[in-house]
Amino acid sequence: MPPRTVLVCALLACARADAAISASDLTAEEYYSMPQLFHLDEYESCLATRGVYCLGSFELSPDGESRVFRLMQEYSSNWVDNFNHTRLHRGICVSRRCAEPNTALEVPEPSMDSWFASCVNASTMSSHNLSARLYQLDYCQRGQESARPLDAADRAFPIVLAALAALAVVSTALELLLSPQTKKEYQWALCWSLPGCWRALRAPPPAVSAAGDLRVFDGLRVLCMMCVIIEHVCWLSTISYLTDIRYFETIRRSGDAILLGNSTLVVQVFFLMASFLLAHKILLQTSRGSMPSWRSFFSTMINRIIRVSPSYYMVVWFAATWWPRLGAGPQWAPRVDAEAGVCRSKWWVHLLYLNNVLDADNKCLVQTWYLAADMQLYAAALLLSLALARWRRGALPTLTVLLIISIGGLFAISYWLKLLSTFVMHNPEVVRVKYYGDLSFNILYQSPLGNVPGTLAGLLLAYVHHEMLERNKQPQQYRWFRWVTGSGAPLAAWWVAWSPLLLGGGAPARAPAAALAALERPVFSLFVGLALLGAMHGVQPMWVRWLSWPGWAPAARLSFGALLLHMPINTALIAARRAPTELNRLSAVVEWLGVAGTAYLAALPLALLVELPAQRLQRALEGLRGAPDPKPVEKTNL
Repeated sequence: MPPRTVLVCALLACARADAAISASDLTAEEYYSMPQLFHLDEYESCLATRGVYCLGSFELSPDGESRVFRLMQEYSSNWVDNFNHTRLHRGICVSRRCAEPNTALEVPEPSMDSWFASCVNASTMSSHNLSARLYQLDYCQRGQESARPLDAADRAFPIVLAALAALAVVSTALELLLSPQTKKEYQWALCWSLPGCWRALRAPPPAVSAAGDLRVFDGLRVLCMMCVIIEHVCWLSTISYLTDIRYFETIRRSGDAILLGNSTLVVQVFFLMASFLLAHKILLQTSRGSMPSWRSFFSTMINRIIRVSPSYYMVVWFAATWWPRLGAGPQWAPRVDAEAGVCRSKWWVHLLYLNNVLDADNKCLVQTWYLAADMQLYAAALLLSLALARWRRGALPTLTVLLIISIGGLFAISYWLKLLSTFVMHNPEVVRVKYYGDLSFNILYQSPLGNVPGTLAGLLLAYVHHEMLERNKQPQQYRWFRWVTGSGAPLAAWWVAWSPLLLGGGAPARAPAAALAALERPVFSLFVGLALLGAMHGVQPMWVRWLSWPGWAPAARLSFGALLLHMPINTALIAARRAPTELNRLSAVVEWLGVAGTAYLAALPLALLVELPAQRLQRALEGLRGAPDPKPVEKTNL
């Protein structure tokens, strides 16, 4: 044992509870004196030779006094930045590493999991004099296993795909062959026409009007979706088996890593845009003398459900049936098969948009929590907007009070339940178990309660915007307005990157943690709202001009499909790897671009065969009933 390690252990033993130790506090020799955290043996050759391959996690304990184990405990106590190094994760070919236990005596043949446990325990005792107890067995498998037999859901999925393709062929042929007059009479028969859907996908964004410049919204959708994808790329790498853990733990507190780990705050932009566009449409109707009725609540919600559900349900159906059949690997069972099993048992919860609150710990396509929370908050925002449309004078004070109440309520709940802010919540060990049992994720992150501030900020933005329009103000002429709104975007980026540092290192104190958990979303939403207010009123810094490029419109329309598909694509990529994943800055960027490009390409057929035809069919059927064109109240928010 190096003398410095002894000194570190002694100092840590008497350190304060809030003192944190990071990877940079230890020399390489001291760090690598601890057992290797992750390991994977050769997978294919083991099973091809009828060997036994097991994957699982072990909890270490010392056999007597162990300075290395004390160092591991103290180092792991900084759970915000470090993995728990007293737990090892192993995928090994048991039949190659350890002889099968002696069964000559008249005792039952040992199970594969006990063989696995004794093999790893013998290894850690030999190398570090530490006992290893198996506390989570992912699987033990001898030889290649046959796939699960096809059931009705498995067989129906390709039939539906073939039917959609046939509809596209027939509808496209009709559009090419029918006369213009006949096509007007049979719009419902042309809904799956590929040229028609392609035109809808490539339609230019709305031009600048007296109601404001909304062109920036398309580029902002794509930018935020790219931020979500790169965060998920790193997130999925963290829950897999990693190679250089020390590198990961060392850069955890670097500026770009904090910005990346906290970047899921950009989801608030989607909530903000959805509620803004909703209120903006209602306020435009009101200003034209068309007071929306309460019946419009149902028509608007039906439009939104038709906008979201077909593609959403198809992807959940795919994940529950054919996704686990598309690959194999040492981590395929715990990553893909297990999640597909959740999808098979929880599909009906997704149909009801309640997957973020019912059985919230078991996650099927974890990113779809947003769709449930968005649908719930959209309904609440619609009811509130309809009520405020009849009481315009009190709208701004009411929304301001509601926002303050929501912040105060989040602080009280966070303090009472010891909930954590986004960056701290994304600590390595909680990420590894996909936030199972984590109240911070279930209450603050994925429930509608934690995302109320973003929705209220969008409603406030809409009312402030229309107040300025009705007073015929030209705020861009004032320097103070240009300065305040122009600083919104830089301040939002600064807040994402530096707000976690307000809590210091290590485990945060209770009150500061609750304060940041309550404030981080509304403060971020405030900065984004200021930036959008300026963009809508003629303040054109470089980022606004870039995001206002008309070419963003098709990618913005594909962002919904990219949201649904990027996680199954990336999960399959990680789970199929035969060796631990390397996560560094270069690999993260390369994988991000690959996953994002593949997701957007895969979103194209989903949009052309499912999403756009469903919307066009709904409009055509409404036209047959003589109803006005029921365009959604909101523009596509993803």
